Amino acid sequence: MAINFKEEQVRVEYVIGEDTVRESITKEVTIPVTEKPDIERILEVNTKVESTEVTVEEGGVTIDGVIEVGVMYVADTTEGDQPVHYFHGELTFSNFVDIPEAEDYMSAYVDVDILRSSYDFIDERTVEVTVVLKKFAKVFDYRQMTIITDVTGIREELVEKELLRIENVVGENTYQVVVEGIVDVPTVKPPIERVLKVDGGALEDKNVEITDGAVIVDGQFEVGVMYVADTTADDTPGTQPVHFFEGGLTFSEVIDVPDADEDMSSFTEVKVKRWDYTITNGNRQVEVRAVIEVFVKVTEPKQVMVVTGIDSDRVEVEEELLRVEEVIGEDTVSETITEDLIVPDVKPNIERILETNAQLSNTTCIVEDGGVLVTSEVEGSVLYVADTTADDSPGTQPVHYFHRPFNIENFINIPEAEAGMSCHSDIEIKKVKGNRLNNRTVEMVVTLRKFAKVTNFRQLTIVTDIVVVSPVVDRDECERPSKIIYVVQAGDTLYKIAKRYRTTVDAIVDANNLDNPDYLEVGQKLIIPRCIIDDRDQPRRPRG
Repeated sequence: MAINFKEEQVRVEYVIGEDTVRESITKEVTIPVTEKPDIERILEVNTKVESTEVTVEEGGVTIDGVIEVGVMYVADTTEGDQPVHYFHGELTFSNFVDIPEAEDYMSAYVDVDILRSSYDFIDERTVEVTVVLKKFAKVFDYRQMTIITDVTGIREELVEKELLRIENVVGENTYQVVVEGIVDVPTVKPPIERVLKVDGGALEDKNVEITDGAVIVDGQFEVGVMYVADTTADDTPGTQPVHFFEGGLTFSEVIDVPDADEDMSSFTEVKVKRWDYTITNGNRQVEVRAVIEVFVKVTEPKQVMVVTGIDSDRVEVEEELLRVEEVIGEDTVSETITEDLIVPDVKPNIERILETNAQLSNTTCIVEDGGVLVTSEVEGSVLYVADTTADDSPGTQPVHYFHRPFNIENFINIPEAEAGMSCHSDIEIKKVKGNRLNNRTVEMVVTLRKFAKVTNFRQLTIVTDIVVVSPVVDRDECERPSKIIYVVQAGDTLYKIAKRYRTTVDAIVDANNLDNPDYLEVGQKLIIPRCIIDDRDQPRRPRG
């Protein structure tokens, strides 16, 4: 019976290695401009990873990055002056993550998380900020491989197979775009004198659609503007000048991925690199600009039976080591959590909430049988106008801030997950809302999007090519020189042809006077000399 085989071309992420490092960074952040007054009391310090730059080198990965620090504070000012100010600072970091087999032409996936941040008041111009980072780096190489999926003509018990689930990488693209929009000051709010900060959360209502040759990503960014009101001499002394309002910024982009198809899957990451703004229309509008970076990877999930070995001397095989993350399953869930935050005893009562924020830290995922347990710490914070009384001194600073941590956890069902497998999780805060329940309690409502993917690292040797060899002829027949004519087929090389007919490359070159042994044309006829290699010189495998 003739020996035949089926093969399939795939492009996979061949895993070279991965590692995680932790680092604590402490740096003093100074008020950057002389126009800003000194600090009397810090209201809020926020930190976020602004940018990372990844360089794969021989032996590892260098991760350079910038953490943006935002400080809101009460100024040390005279009576009646605007006391709330805000400034930015930066922390930089650089690490080399050892991955011994890494080479500079390879690719890397890097994830940098802020596990915890804290601050100390140093003096009236300086804040010391400490950030604890977790940095994960995985180096991989995109490899185009031929996988043998089935063999016929050889007894079934001589062919070893394994079921493998892989992600065939169709293509990827990184795209940067500036998104612009107008947000209006609500009519019940006073006009703007000076913007304190403009910020926004993750892309809400994100919709990803794969079409032929492209991926469409759309949604909306919620933008928050905190500003100092343009008060006049007619306003009551001590009138609270700090206000906050929200608006929306629509986002829709088409990212080219030439081989994409609507039946495929995608991984999409949308990051805001920077916010910018301009006050317009008589100080009643803010023109907001955001620099957005979109990363899209399109994959085609495949579940294939791969041939890992053939125990027969009728064929010779070419093998290759395959190291991949086998995708077990993934899922995304949305959740809304509610937590009551109580004003500390040393703080005054709440008159009006200015802003509520939530920051995630120390996110972990643990694979259990049937799914993933995702946990995280949430730092809930409230900026508010205090309920001052007639007895308070005119100009008493009414803006206050408090925060409180709480924990969240979710079990995400992934039926085929088993304890001991690996997981990747990503939690995004989609929206934060604060409701004043009474003058001492704020109900914080946080909408989360949680993604979890379970993988299992597989390292196995697979068969990538099969050469059917001719039966060894009788030695008496060998004494009578013989030859055959072979017609070159697609994918043939002289090496494969020589193995198939138990001869040598040099013998075929000599018999055909070939000037360039590396160049063959499909349909070309070759003379194949026989009996060059004796049967007794051939290593033989047991037939089983």
